[in-house]
Amino acid sequence: MTENIPTYTVEELARIEEFEAPYLQKIAERGITQNDIDALNTINHQALVTKKQNKDDIILWLLEHSNFATEDYIYPYIFSQYLRKNNIEIERPLWVAPNERMNHTHISADNKYYIFDLRIGGNDVFISGSLKLYETKDYYFPEFKIYNDVYIKFFDGTYELWNYPEEQFPPVYEHTTLYDEYTDKFYIIGGLGSGDRQRKNITEIYALDLETKDIQKIEALGESPPCLHSHSVKIWNRDLIEMKGGFILHKGIAIKNLYIWYFNLKTKMWLTQNSEKYQHWIIQAAENDELFLQTSQEILKMEEEKFYSVKFIEEHKEHLFKNYKYQPRYQLYPQLYHAHEAIYVSKIEGFPYLNPIYQCILQGQVYHCFEGYNRVEVAFQASTSNEFQQFIIKDLTSKLKQISGHDIVAEKLS
Repeated sequence: MTENIPTYTVEELARIEEFEAPYLQKIAERGITQNDIDALNTINHQALVTKKQNKDDIILWLLEHSNFATEDYIYPYIFSQYLRKNNIEIERPLWVAPNERMNHTHISADNKYYIFDLRIGGNDVFISGSLKLYETKDYYFPEFKIYNDVYIKFFDGTYELWNYPEEQFPPVYEHTTLYDEYTDKFYIIGGLGSGDRQRKNITEIYALDLETKDIQKIEALGESPPCLHSHSVKIWNRDLIEMKGGFILHKGIAIKNLYIWYFNLKTKMWLTQNSEKYQHWIIQAAENDELFLQTSQEILKMEEEKFYSVKFIEEHKEHLFKNYKYQPRYQLYPQLYHAHEAIYVSKIEGFPYLNPIYQCILQGQVYHCFEGYNRVEVAFQASTSNEFQQFIIKDLTSKLKQISGHDIVAEKLS
């Protein structure tokens, strides 16, 4: 697999050092004590027996300086670099403030406790300085930290950080949170984690009591959906939670969730749904090489907008592809999902725009194509013939090989 490792010129390194200098100075002025090191090691690596409100000075200082919109903001990566440059030993990974993380919940809600902002869990996969994303076999990298804490900021500017035993509330990310104004509880629904939480492959629901700050798992009855994550939720008539969109896990692989699930808070029961079933295919490079899907869209968008000069676009392409031996045929991307001249294709922009969804109709058959990180997922209705599926998959793999220059494999999920 081709490594795309960034390299910096002397001038670029100088600019980076100039940018980091005031932040490093600010950290140096704070000073790092042995108590700070002990506190950071403890919060990340010590198992709790009961919930705890964290009041360590270093944690409160990092929380205070974690608002990107303020002048006092300190980049977690620069803080980590400071520790390394000064040979300050600390157990890795380094603790990261809640609003610096990826895939946490961020909720503001009107309530009698005057809570302005509430954040739960998340991970530091991006903030740590690397762009590592999930691996389909395990769906998580053990190198990054997954959190199980609760951060609450009140309207008066004060805040609290609560930590929990993993047995009470396992670490989680890509979950959703629902506020119930009638009971003043936050429901923490689904999400990814590690260890037992991941292996069980079910959607768990936890309730956070705003009065006591206790978190309690809801013991559910009935058949749970497979590990829902990145989904949306709403509540009906105070006690029926609806979940849709996002992803589910299928044998360790995240696939699009095309179903709607309901959970009854009153009866603690999952409701059985009778709906159209789908067959899923995953298409990707044989050696997990780059497919250039997002890159193709980016370049085509630049060319279409005519905002950039031809020279700038050519230099941009040269920079993007300098570490690859193959010049991607990105011009073929607009025809990627057009398998036949009689096909109808409807594009739905994702967020960001580089993750689109395509609904396709050919010969009365409807199927969906989803672009994820370096792969394409295709979902056919269960009634679709194998011959039709093979025709579409063969066309997609052929075009993806032309675009990327790599061997492409397609797997049908049983």
